[in-house]
Amino acid sequence: MATYKEWALKTIPVLIRWAQAAWDVPHYYSDLAKAVGYGSNRMGGNVLGRVQDIIDELQEKKKKEIPTLNALVQNIDDGIPSHGFDYVIKDYNKLSKNSKKGEVQKLNEKAHQYEWDWVLKELKLEPAHIVDPHKIETLRMVQYGSGGEGEEHKAIKDFIINNPDSIGINKKKVKKIESERNLLSGDKLDVYFETKKIHYAIEVKPSTSPDADIRRGIFQCIKYKAVMDAERVVYGNYENKAILVVAGTLSPENKQIANDLNVKYIENFDKVSISKGKTN
Repeated sequence: MATYKEWALKTIPVLIRWAQAAWDVPHYYSDLAKAVGYGSNRMGGNVLGRVQDIIDELQEKKKKEIPTLNALVQNIDDGIPSHGFDYVIKDYNKLSKNSKKGEVQKLNEKAHQYEWDWVLKELKLEPAHIVDPHKIETLRMVQYGSGGEGEEHKAIKDFIINNPDSIGINKKKVKKIESERNLLSGDKLDVYFETKKIHYAIEVKPSTSPDADIRRGIFQCIKYKAVMDAERVVYGNYENKAILVVAGTLSPENKQIANDLNVKYIENFDKVSISKGKTN
């Protein structure tokens, strides 16, 4: 069985990836457990404590300031690190919730701006890439085309439009529904729902979608939410959410990308169940 130090050394590259990519996206203890591969969320506190020990030891050895990575991991309930963060910031638990959030934001900004390559090299660790960087340019060259809407794609869209509860949206609260809604950027949403407080963008991928197209769907969701957030300048104040609905299964790589970027996805949206008027 791995020691806490061994788990910490596996955890550090993941935390560095989060810091470099999207430090302001919330990451929870459950996300860390999935990303690193240890079985229980309860291990998170002990593992993160050892992470801080390793950073402190390196900091002392090299006489160089290294920001903490631990502030990147939060409780899902209140959006701040747990009480154990006192191990990193003295008297953390004496701060108000707003002060804690402000302190955490400052720490995460420092982590985002830091040059981490030398830390990985010094600890003899490899970067925690989800996708091989050499594949990235190849993925950019993929041509998706616009061959029209397939039968399954349309069936899923129509089902979701008539059954928003199937993707976790309370039908009774929906005030507006649109298919192929135009955003001010010129993009089109497969399905759009509007409640009093939340506007939803739904991106649909049928079972025939290749892995690369599902990955594109993840980034489409990020784009749609960003554009919808910008549209609030015109339309007012509300929350925006984007959901990726996939009839097939996401690959482990795509799941990790979606989790890292906080993109909600629903996989295995069964077309057989849809045809029967049910969801899985």
